[in-house]
Amino acid sequence: MKLFGKRIPKGNALLFLNFSAVSLCLLLIVSATRAGQANSFMRHNLYSGQQKNFYIIGSEEKGQWKDVVPSLAASYEEFGLYVSVPSPEIPIRGVCLQGDVNVPPMVWGRFFDFSTSWTDRPKMVLGKTFWDEAISRDGGLFYQLDGTEFEVIGIMGTEGDSRANHMIFIDFQSAVQMAGINADYKLDAKSPERIREIGQELCSLFGSSANVLMTLGEGAEEPLLTKLLSSDAIMDTMYVMILVSFSLSTILATFIWLRFRRQLFYAWALCGALKSREWAEIFKRYLCVSGGGFFCGLLLVEALALAAADIQTSVWDVFLALGMTLGLGGVILGLCFAYYRGEG
Repeated sequence: MKLFGKRIPKGNALLFLNFSAVSLCLLLIVSATRAGQANSFMRHNLYSGQQKNFYIIGSEEKGQWKDVVPSLAASYEEFGLYVSVPSPEIPIRGVCLQGDVNVPPMVWGRFFDFSTSWTDRPKMVLGKTFWDEAISRDGGLFYQLDGTEFEVIGIMGTEGDSRANHMIFIDFQSAVQMAGINADYKLDAKSPERIREIGQELCSLFGSSANVLMTLGEGAEEPLLTKLLSSDAIMDTMYVMILVSFSLSTILATFIWLRFRRQLFYAWALCGALKSREWAEIFKRYLCVSGGGFFCGLLLVEALALAAADIQTSVWDVFLALGMTLGLGGVILGLCFAYYRGEG
């Protein structure tokens, strides 16, 4: 096979095309998953879609949360508590976040974790439309809200217009002080079962000191067909399929590639080359061709991204896909080479 007047070994061409195609598919799936998660997040008003409303009435002490939240945090690794702060112009939401429940797309800085969302030092995450109104001072960023100065720990938003661009998140204690403890709250977690479990614990922690109105219920079992056709299940299936396809196609391409290397093996044997040298040369040549295929796939993804704004890849996506591609390819090469040499 010739390319630009230069002869390209058939085995190298096949291996290159294999890694280009699989890398392209892998990066597109990663991009599609992120876009799907972002769209779902915005569609559910920056909640997971599993959130449950509850109300507190008849309480006269704002400090009751100071006993409840630490107890919840000690028992559960992931949950989100939210309270809306009345504001005629800007949607303001207080948040207490334990674990990675809901994290909006960030432009700068970081989103809340437990230490920053449960604190007596006012902290804030701004929508990017308010970025210009923040004050930079002493190496930090600050924003005035209702007479209170908040430290800005992050800026959230998307390239296009979205709700995240126009919202403000503040730490939970500051939000309760502004909204009052008798308010409308939301409890969020990764699954309805976990929400029911945390909700029961939350009600018991308040006890008779406040009326916590939360409809928990037992929850109906989700039909199997609904689970199989959910967007998360479909994306998980696509991941599995691309990995299986990658493995099978790489096994085939690697065997063919090794067979095209037979003359090289004979030459090494006649020269008395060490086995370690032989293995090193094979891996070096293989990784160069497969790595070139990966970056060709990456260039194709970036070209598609110029034409379709929904296709987006981050640096972390590239490193993850590269490690998965070359790592799994290297393992397959080792197994195929050992088997091939054993046959010979």
